[in-house]
Amino acid sequence: MTSDRTVTHWDRVYTSREIVPAPPDDPVLGWALDHFGDVRGRRLLDLGCGAGEHTLAFAALGADVTAVDTSEISIEKLRRFCRDNRVSNVDAIRSPAQAIGRLGSFELAFGSFILHHIEPFHEFAATLASVLPSGGRAFFYENSAAVGAPALWFRQNLAGRFGFPKYGDSDEFPLTKDEIGELRRYFRVRVEQPTLFLFKLLSMYVLRGAVFSRAFDQLDRTLYRFPSIRGLSYRQCLYLERA
Repeated sequence: MTSDRTVTHWDRVYTSREIVPAPPDDPVLGWALDHFGDVRGRRLLDLGCGAGEHTLAFAALGADVTAVDTSEISIEKLRRFCRDNRVSNVDAIRSPAQAIGRLGSFELAFGSFILHHIEPFHEFAATLASVLPSGGRAFFYENSAAVGAPALWFRQNLAGRFGFPKYGDSDEFPLTKDEIGELRRYFRVRVEQPTLFLFKLLSMYVLRGAVFSRAFDQLDRTLYRFPSIRGLSYRQCLYLERA
């Protein structure tokens, strides 16, 4: 379950974050739409909607979106944005992921960097399956524990200390192979790494600066051609289809 300190962390993050729809060329939006197809008139769950950028993009394309998040700040800001801009096909609800079973059924589900926050994961996997009927599809953009032990040790022990940045809350942990296995109990699952995000991770946390960022980005692009290295990417796409 989501702890109070985690909710407080994300309330603080979303207090200063603006509500801006994802642009049409947003890559995560594009990968999801490749999987979903036409979303017009379809009931879509945006799980962990955050600042609502993808909620609003799907709504603009005609989906009936139920957006859920544990942050009261993010939900209230999204509701206010929808009222002020006359967006009528978004229902923003404060709710933990484990409680989505009370929201009814959906044809589609989407999430960006949300699955690795959810515990106990095996219970959530069953709940997600219960709200997506046969043929229902889900897309998740996630981080990955396959990045390797040294990176995970750094993330758990040094991020947020000794001048190293910390980008998430204290309870989260990258999505594991076992957790993907829990999803496979209910869904056909395809995992892809659309880009390699490995050496740029080092740049983000340790060698900060535009010069290093460009150099490591180029190194990742060069090494992406090798499947054994590609599988170590810190970012991945999960394509789910309910059997």
